[in-house]
Amino acid sequence: MNIKTKKVALLLSALLATTSWSALAADKTLYRAYKHGNHFYTTNVTDMLNATHSGGFTYEGIAVILVSYDDNDADKAFYRMHNPTAGPGGNHFYTSDLNEALNIKSLGYEYESTEGYTTRSQAKTIYRGYHSELINHFYTTSVTEMLNATHSGGYTYQKEEGYGK
Repeated sequence: MNIKTKKVALLLSALLATTSWSALAADKTLYRAYKHGNHFYTTNVTDMLNATHSGGFTYEGIAVILVSYDDNDADKAFYRMHNPTAGPGGNHFYTSDLNEALNIKSLGYEYESTEGYTTRSQAKTIYRGYHSELINHFYTTSVTEMLNATHSGGYTYQKEEGYGK
C-alpha cells in the first residue's frame, strides 16, 4: 500500500469513526479542510476524501453537526455555493440565508448543495468570518477560534449562521 493510499484510508477511518450508525439518518457531520487561504466544508465524506486526496486540502476535523430536513430540530438549510474564479483557487461560500444565497449568485457563485440544516436548539452557534484579501469565509463554533481569526488572522467577523450540535 503506497503512502497516498494509506493517508486516504486513515482519513476515511477517522471520518467514519466520528459518526455513529444510529445517528446517520438525522445527523450530518460538517467536515472542515484547508488549503492556501481557502476553507472547504462538506457533510459528504466522498467530497472530503476527494478534496484531501487529489484537491490538496488538509483535513482539519469536524466544524459542527447539522441535521437532516426531516429532523424535528431542523431549522434553516445550510447552502454551499462555489465561485471557481474567486480567491486563490476558487472559493466556497456557505449560508443559512436563502436571500443571501440568491444574491451572491450575482458575484459568480453557483449553488452546489444543501449541506444539511441548522438546528432550532441553540447548542452550538456557527460563527462566520471573512478575509477580504483571500476572498475566504471561515466558519467555526469556537468563540476562541473566531477571536484568533479576527485578531491575528486577517478575518472580519460577519454574523451568526445559526446553530448546530
